[in-house]
Amino acid sequence: MYRSRLQRLEERRNVRKATLLGLGAILVVVAVVVLGIPFLIRMAVFFGDLNSTNRPVDKNDQIPPAPPSISLPYDATNSATQTISGSAEPGSTVFLTLNGDSAGDVVVADDGSFAISRVTLTSGDNALSALAVDQAGNQSVTLTQLTIFFSNQPPKLDIASPTDRQQISGNTVPVSGETEAAARLIVNDRMIIVNSTGKFSANFNLNPGENVLVFLATDRAGNETRKELTVISNQ
Repeated sequence: MYRSRLQRLEERRNVRKATLLGLGAILVVVAVVVLGIPFLIRMAVFFGDLNSTNRPVDKNDQIPPAPPSISLPYDATNSATQTISGSAEPGSTVFLTLNGDSAGDVVVADDGSFAISRVTLTSGDNALSALAVDQAGNQSVTLTQLTIFFSNQPPKLDIASPTDRQQISGNTVPVSGETEAAARLIVNDRMIIVNSTGKFSANFNLNPGENVLVFLATDRAGNETRKELTVISNQ
């Protein structure tokens, strides 16, 4: 009888433990639903990144870290895959977003530097933002959004004048046409001004006989279009 009573007590304890575990799991699910991503970030940082650095954790720290600083040496590129680097509080974790979606995260080195590789840009403007979460779970404000333009398509280059093998009686020829707005246009060694709509017009000096004109248009992302034609001056 004593043993059977112990067994009943043990069964009650096991049922109580199972109930508490079930309630705990429900509370975790509710916390995730109510608190959302910030809660997940804090939990991931506290339990995951806690062992990734030798820096001591101050559990009483309630001061949020400064927002990360991203180093962008250019605002346009023709390469879709980028490494995004910058600086932030040592030991904190930087979370990067690209056009509103997660683009990776990394623990900041002891010297305050970080780099997130294999960030894939989409065609056009790409909005980058980041935030830092320290080891105590304090979250920085989000870094002011930065924009980088991506294109790997060569710019258009339409030449209205002159035409190839055109005969010119004088020593100058009108050069005109259209390319992309803000493109850089070079004809031989001379820069030609492109207006806000992409149109250009200038007079070009010729030497007697055949003159080879090389047009090179370069857009803001570094893509190039090259065209070549010959003009014959009969001066």
